[in-house]
Order: sequence, then structure tokens, then C-alpha cells
Amino acid sequence: MTTTYYPGASRAYDFSGSYKGDLMDPDKVLLHTTEGTTLVDYSKGAVAPNITAKPNFDKKRLDWYQHYAFDRSARALVNKAGGVETNTDDVVQVELVGTCDAAHRKTWGKLQAGVHYIYWPDAPDWALDDLADFLAWQNVKNGVPLKAPGEWLPYPASYGNSKARMTFAEWRGFSGVCGHQHPPENVHGDPGDIDITTLLAKAKSKAAALKGSSTGGSTTKPTPKPAPPFPGADKFGPGKSNASITLLGQQLVRKGYGKHYTSGPGPKWGEADRLNVRDFQLAHKELAGDADGIPGPKTWKLLFS
Repeated sequence: MTTTYYPGASRAYDFSGSYKGDLMDPDKVLLHTTEGTTLVDYSKGAVAPNITAKPNFDKKRLDWYQHYAFDRSARALVNKAGGVETNTDDVVQVELVGTCDAAHRKTWGKLQAGVHYIYWPDAPDWALDDLADFLAWQNVKNGVPLKAPGEWLPYPASYGNSKARMTFAEWRGFSGVCGHQHPPENVHGDPGDIDITTLLAKAKSKAAALKGSSTGGSTTKPTPKPAPPFPGADKFGPGKSNASITLLGQQLVRKGYGKHYTSGPGPKWGEADRLNVRDFQLAHKELAGDADGIPGPKTWKLLFS
């Protein structure tokens, strides 16, 4: 059975309510680059991948935003009617915020590579590490093999009908990690010549550690920490300032629902707190009917579970 959501990924841009997709059992991961420096809404989900990784340069990590479950087809590939069914051929699609265009190897206007955006063929180690974590997780949880096609061409040589482009039969028979430059019916050349050798080596090492941790050591599951007591709805809202608001904000960030904070979180209630709580409520069906941005007992319990 497919494990459907990546731990810690934000559901703030979940489009599954608009586009259901086809059921699938993943056997490959496909890497895109957004060719931009910020999150996009993918035409409100119409051309979205399963998940997006956005570099967080301050914390030297990738922040993950999931759009569709991993057992549902995404929509980021050309998928011609009556063709090879690219989107639906058991492929988890990943957009990497950044570029593979050598024109932006060092700078992009006033922006500097490695400081404001990632040029993925020269991705920093911390970004490759986090991407390798994701690939290792897909290997252990969903059985995606940690192997790749032999050709990863630099952009723009990777664009169009290059020698990296698979035939219909090769695509249908492939299992592993590939890029947008590989599937038939498509012409895009991302993610260029990303360092797939290093990436897969890291992923294999991490997968081995994951498998070891899941089979070795004590068989006794640790007792989960109980949720802190709900402090009461009167602790939250305009004009309120207390430690419970800080605790709330910290947990929102921990769960991947902190995108509206520009600083903090802190003890003084603000609009960012309300919007982050509302995103969390909208992402959970049992709360979506009361998505007012003010935490009640159910929101608090689910957030700290």
C-alpha cells in the first residue's frame, strides 16, 4: 500500500479537492525545476506536481509543499489523449524551486545563485541531502528503485527530442528516478545535468539507515507525548498576548503551516497566526467546516497529535 504523504510537508497548497487524479502505485520519481525563485500556484493546481521543494536558505533545508497524494497522478507533464499516459504512469512528480538554465548559473538579475535561488546542477550539499532524504523515503516506503537513466544532459541540450528522451516502451518499462528531460510526449529539459550520481549515492546511504532503524533496536514503540492542555479559546484572537500563542505558532511551524510568519512566532496574536491556523484547519477535513483561524479544542488536539 502506498504511503501517501511526506512527513512534515505543508498541505497549504493541497489541490486534491479540485483535481482527483488517477489512482497509482508509484514506481518512479520524476524531477522538474520550476525555472523560478518562488512558490507558484500551478494555475490553481491544473498543472501541479505531487510535491514542491522550496529552498530555505536561512535554515539550509528544503521546505516541502504537497499538492497531491502519492497514490494519485499529478498534472505537470504533457499527457496526450490516447498516448503513453505520462502523468498517470505511476510517477511521483517533484518540482524543485530554482533553475537548470546555465544562463543563471551565477546570477539571475540582482539575485545570486546559492544565496537567493538554486542552480540545481550546482546544488549545495544541504539541498542534495534533503532531496536524497525524500528519494530514500520513497524507496523505503513506496518501493521506488534508486536507479536512474544514463543520460542527464545539460540544458538546453536536454530540450526537445534529445538522446535522453525515452521511447514509449522505455518509459513504460522504467522504474527509478528520472527528470522532465526523459518522458516521451514532452520537450522540456529540466532538471538539466543535476548531479544524479551523488544524489543517488546519498539516497542509497540514507535508505539503508532508514531500513536499519525500522528493523533494528527495540521493538517497543515510544509512548507519544500527550498534547498540552487546551488553554481556552479566550487565549487567542486580536489583542491577546501570552505564552500559549507562542506555543501554537511553534507547533504550526513544526507541522509545516508557518508560511505567513515573517518573524516569530511570538506571544502577540497577529494576522499571520490566524492565517496559519486557517491553513491547518482547511487541510484537515474534520476541521474545514470551522476554518475561522481561531484554534478550538479539536484544532488544538489535532495540531499537537
